[in-house]
Amino acid sequence: MTTQNFNSQCPILILKREKLGKTSLSSLREQAKKLGIIRYYSLKKATLKELVEKRLLGQDIPLHHLKPELILKSLTQKSAWQWEAEELEALNGKCLEALSCLMGIPKSGKKSVKIQRLLDMAQVREALYSFKLPDTRDHDAVTEVCKSLAARFLSRELKALCRRVKIYCPSTKYGMASALLNWLKSTTEKGMRFLSEMRQQLQRQKQFQPMNKPVAKAA
Repeated sequence: MTTQNFNSQCPILILKREKLGKTSLSSLREQAKKLGIIRYYSLKKATLKELVEKRLLGQDIPLHHLKPELILKSLTQKSAWQWEAEELEALNGKCLEALSCLMGIPKSGKKSVKIQRLLDMAQVREALYSFKLPDTRDHDAVTEVCKSLAARFLSRELKALCRRVKIYCPSTKYGMASALLNWLKSTTEKGMRFLSEMRQQLQRQKQFQPMNKPVAKAA
């Protein structure tokens, strides 16, 4: 959808944009804060106004002006192999750790290490996208999936995938395929457990959040 079409369908946003020109710098900063824009105190009014306008229209702005939490949210809404290194660079340490936990991989190390680990994980997940171990304990079904994966890649390719996510690399193609699929299943389960724990924690916080007392009316 072009900006022109978007504007024609959103008269409220057009009105907001027109009002921005008459808005004070302090009001622009307040609006920027509500829109998840950061580092706005060092910006000139014209630059800040442009960023606010783009956010109102749903357009992209430089990642270093967005709250890391918003970038993290957008990353969780698409496949890992669609992530860009620039997006991960814009995350702070806390968000990188949370993303690592969601993907079921280690969260330790410097920022550059965490980012590379996430990118490596994403590349391996893309390679394994069509191959998943059955949830059942059907040995024949598991064997069939491992054979399919082993047949899909060359031995050196499977070895490279194992090394990329730092797991033990067996000597046979079948063994490497099995190791990779077990890694995929294990990391997925770890990520799901982490997500479940976070949801439970948020639920507990809501339960213990004090209710606002009603304000007594003046006599």
